Amino acid sequence: MGTCDPKHLAIVAESIEEQFCLPVKMGENLGAPAYALDPCRNQVNSNLILKKLNEVAPPDAFKVLGITNHDLFSPIFSFVFGEAQFRGRCAVVSTYRLHEERPAEKRVRYPSLVERLEKESIHELGHTLGLRHCRDQSCVMCFSASLSAADSKFPYFCPVCHDLVQWQLEMEMESQKRPDAT
Repeated sequence: MGTCDPKHLAIVAESIEEQFCLPVKMGENLGAPAYALDPCRNQVNSNLILKKLNEVAPPDAFKVLGITNHDLFSPIFSFVFGEAQFRGRCAVVSTYRLHEERPAEKRVRYPSLVERLEKESIHELGHTLGLRHCRDQSCVMCFSASLSAADSKFPYFCPVCHDLVQWQLEMEMESQKRPDAT
């Protein structure tokens, strides 16, 4: 959804496949989300992007992740790295604020944009499976209010969240196989 490095997207797709044990299919670029721009804030409303993703998603898509380079906000937060429909189908992540805060110290290694993008993408997809924020500060599901918080966690689930993801995936896959009861 805008300008994103295809190499970064490929790395994120591979990481998602590893964490969720599901195939990832890259969709076409939907372009800049001008429909969600709030001109007063000069930011893009993540809720409107989620609505749009839900409308344009292929019917057979299990989960949909939109990645953009635009600054996101949610009505309750001044900015967000990403947002997801809790137990829903769609999530969005932005690279806009994942570039910042690189101290000049050469001795310390800071995560790259793609490492941060991996973490936030996995985190938001975790919410689509019903995972809440984890108290384990190294878990990818730990809330990130800042880049330092995002940098301190790993790009994978803690054992508890991993088990919850596997259970939720099994439950969702099973429910999709059942014919509607109505």
